Amino acid sequence: MLGVLWTPSELSPRVEPARSAALYPVAGAPAVERAADAMVAAGVDELAVVTDAADVSEWGTAADVVDEVAADLGKISPRGHESDDRVVVALATAVLAGETIRRVAAARPAAAVRTGDEAVERPPLAFSVSVERARRAASVPKLADALEHPEPVDCPFGFDVRRPWNLLEANGVVLDEQSRSVRGDVHGSAEIRGDVVVEPGAVVESGCVVEGPAYLSPGVRVGPNAYVRGRTFLGREVRIGHAVEVKNSVLLDDARAPHLTYVGDSVVGPGANLGAGTQVANLRHDDEPVRVAHDGDRVSTGRRKFGAVVGAGAKLGIGTCLDAGVTLAAGASTKPGEVLTRDRGL
Repeated sequence: MLGVLWTPSELSPRVEPARSAALYPVAGAPAVERAADAMVAAGVDELAVVTDAADVSEWGTAADVVDEVAADLGKISPRGHESDDRVVVALATAVLAGETIRRVAAARPAAAVRTGDEAVERPPLAFSVSVERARRAASVPKLADALEHPEPVDCPFGFDVRRPWNLLEANGVVLDEQSRSVRGDVHGSAEIRGDVVVEPGAVVESGCVVEGPAYLSPGVRVGPNAYVRGRTFLGREVRIGHAVEVKNSVLLDDARAPHLTYVGDSVVGPGANLGAGTQVANLRHDDEPVRVAHDGDRVSTGRRKFGAVVGAGAKLGIGTCLDAGVTLAAGASTKPGEVLTRDRGL
């Protein structure tokens, strides 16, 4: 069985325009690596990456498990595969269970995984066809577009990290499976509760509480007196300062929340700075699912709680308040004391 990971066209708004979403971190590893792990767990014989993104190509070249191949499926000649063997295709941005990939591969004549998310209909997160049909299609996008009425496959979980709310969910699901590992510098008065990963080079200062599951990457500094709650991922060199509370959020490399701030159920892009006293709302008063700007529209996250999407390099003035579902584009800014109820910079 041949496994193919491919990167479809990106959707906007992007949390981090300079990096392909396939390389967004999911509990410490790129999404494409999580996708590759699922393929290996499903028992694929060969695994290939089909992409025109330079940074994903570089990752594929460096990864032992992946052979970079031409984007043209007609040029794929899997060694030892018969014409009735399967090609299983999955998005390099999709975090799936290995069991899901096995179910997709076992279905006939074609199968696909979708989540029911209104923003995730095309392309499917994963699908399978015969090698012969894949080679006739000539390219993965054409094959995906031509896939009509495939057999639906039950999906324990499936998240396309191009959608910020799915990036949150993917990190949460993977963090739930991790084990405690504290190798960084934790002050004696700090509390580490449950399955928390503190990587070497990370620092947890005095008076802090970090609840698992959580992941603190190398170079992270938390505190003093900060509170990091469960299902939180902090990328490299992230700074969480005095009396800041972070809950169920993803903060990408070099993001800053230095003073007296609350960040809940949010995605903060690399290099973004949340001014002192920034507050993020994460709940609609009517209890309806929060809606977020996505691909030129506003779509439901399906989540009762969702905070904000703060793009790479955005700068928030002190005392900024962000309404639930607000998106700031990369490089956007707010004035001190501003209350933002609408997206900015999109």
